[in-house]
Amino acid sequence: MKRVWIGLAIGFIALLVGAPAGLAQERGLLVDAAWLKVRLAEPKIRIVDMVTEPGDYRKGHIPGAVYLHVDDSRIGVPAGGFRLPNVEEGAKLLGGLGITPETQVVIYDDAGGLHASRLFFTLDVLGHRKAAILNGGIQAWKRTGLALSKEIPKIAPTAYKPAIHPERVASAEWVRDRLKDPKVALVDARTPAEYQGKDVFAKRGGHIPGAVNIEWRRNLRPDWTFKPLDELRAMYVAKGATPDKTVVTYCQTHHRAAHTYFVLRLLGYPNLVGYDRSWVEWGNRDDLPVEK
Repeated sequence: MKRVWIGLAIGFIALLVGAPAGLAQERGLLVDAAWLKVRLAEPKIRIVDMVTEPGDYRKGHIPGAVYLHVDDSRIGVPAGGFRLPNVEEGAKLLGGLGITPETQVVIYDDAGGLHASRLFFTLDVLGHRKAAILNGGIQAWKRTGLALSKEIPKIAPTAYKPAIHPERVASAEWVRDRLKDPKVALVDARTPAEYQGKDVFAKRGGHIPGAVNIEWRRNLRPDWTFKPLDELRAMYVAKGATPDKTVVTYCQTHHRAAHTYFVLRLLGYPNLVGYDRSWVEWGNRDDLPVEK
């Protein structure tokens, strides 16, 4: 009986602090250059290059990588900002990249995983279970002295029917109705000046009431690799974004917030929701409350 209670206690502590440090690698959400190097020739690997400028991809990329601009992983909205692809749009995106449900997708960029995280968020909502980000991006690949290629691979389109997870996406109304729910935590990934309402990029400045501010750049080391998992976990838990809550991420357009979303997935948070319309919607709607 004593052993049972000890086991329950350990399980409860694990729930509070998040997944063990090694679990991220087991899940395959974050990989390094050495891991990718030995898998370049595997047929079920699809490497997606999301460097900021297409010209940089043409100058040299990881062998076998296809290029995707960040705006191709999301759909522009006339009122401003972006939304996630629907089933048909998602099928076109995944099929165009030659992805099947069995494909291991590895994404990299030159912005600390910022663009890669947006595609990861899209894939996660579309139900693709095998997606990872290359830690440190193209810079980490170059630092190891690994070869680059200028060859543009030919991709055979596939027929992929996404299985969308609507519970991973929040609407403004969903967030509004849960502002006083103690089991929901809002994380604002924008700069402190945006959060405080000093820098305004909508009709109104400020933040969603009750949200805590953890700028996305705080997830990274100076070399733009991700900080150790224990350090990341402590940072979010200290702000009240604990794994026992439903954590909602947002920024201006859920670009930076996708980086936060990825980190929390990396930490094993079980209930994670992205408010994809983010502040570009909330800050421009007079019917929604704002805090400064």
